[in-house]
Amino acid sequence: MHFQILQALVVLLTSLGAASAQNSPHCETSCGNVTITYPFGSGVGCYYSPDFLVTCDRSLGEPRPLFKKSNIPITNMLTNTSEMEIMHFVASDCYDRFGRYLANESFTSTLTLTNFRVSTKNRFVAIGCDTYAFITKKIGNESESTGCSSICGRNSHITNGSCSGVGCCQVEIPEGMSSFNLSAKSYNNHTNIADLNPCSYAFLINEEKFNFTSDYLVVSKTAKKAMPMLLDWAIGMDTCDVAKSNTSFLCKGNSECDLDYGGPGYRCRCKKGFEGNPYVSCTNSVGVLDMEIWCYFWTGKDINECDLVHDCEHYCIDTEGSYGCSCQEGYLGDGWKNGTGCTAKPGDQLLVIKIAICASTAIATDDYEYTDGATGSSRTFDSMSKQPILPIARGSSCSGDYIVGMVF
Repeated sequence: MHFQILQALVVLLTSLGAASAQNSPHCETSCGNVTITYPFGSGVGCYYSPDFLVTCDRSLGEPRPLFKKSNIPITNMLTNTSEMEIMHFVASDCYDRFGRYLANESFTSTLTLTNFRVSTKNRFVAIGCDTYAFITKKIGNESESTGCSSICGRNSHITNGSCSGVGCCQVEIPEGMSSFNLSAKSYNNHTNIADLNPCSYAFLINEEKFNFTSDYLVVSKTAKKAMPMLLDWAIGMDTCDVAKSNTSFLCKGNSECDLDYGGPGYRCRCKKGFEGNPYVSCTNSVGVLDMEIWCYFWTGKDINECDLVHDCEHYCIDTEGSYGCSCQEGYLGDGWKNGTGCTAKPGDQLLVIKIAICASTAIATDDYEYTDGATGSSRTFDSMSKQPILPIARGSSCSGDYIVGMVF
């Protein structure tokens, strides 16, 4: 028992150590309108490693967070999904109406990352009416390329919202891409379409932030611009199995190592029933910090989260430090209210029995419940069918208590 208490206290203090790094007075918690969350930080001792340095640039007046020491702006940090959104530059290839190359309007776009990967939630997009574009993934001394082509004429019908080859084309990107080069090219120097579209463009963009319109063909809309792009990140280069033996391992308390992530590096996630920053601390559904740890420390006993407010539709299953959900027999789903829930299989019928007790008025029903003396379990019966009603959910309101059951 004493060992359990000591072990729990060590876990708690380690978790609070990560939190104290972020909460130190000299550690900025925001830059501009972006919240800076650990393992990221902008001052010495505020970030986990140099890979997570955020530079808060004030040279232009309004503070803006920059990725490491680059000129790449950060627009969002998502610690619960281990993602970061940056603004990355557009590659362009531009010509005047005589087909002469405009060097000051033409750019390639490259990015080299270490513990970051380009999220597959992005799309590679090419814009133009005389355009082909490539994205080249670098793998050591070798490279792989993919791309698409976009063609349109003066009388072409360009459909807003469509990116299928007329004015716009797009392709999915490969997984695990950490270094790439974007290039946009023209077939005929835009000579036949220069007044409508003098440039070819190529960029990576968060698919949720992109909806093609004909405005993208205009120079002022796309040239010299940056687009929102998602990056995936992880801690270090070691897998969960290797990293958890290190004292610097960040998945503590009510967070756990994400075994679904294949690396390199590892990610933390909050256990089911908890939320927050998994690299600092996760709180449970009633907002108590590391309740399991506090309970161990003060009483040496585990708590049953199922006795608290939880997110299960049918059954709540207590586990050490957390809880799980499951569905009643005859139902499909993961049992979580914020997941797939529980859906009755075809042919099953629900019977809702409501026992109302309000204002000292009792309404009796012909349903009854008994407790099995051998197992201690309760069963509810319907007097008409004489068949057991398996409890699915219980609740209460000002009008009384109710049981939702299923009759077989």
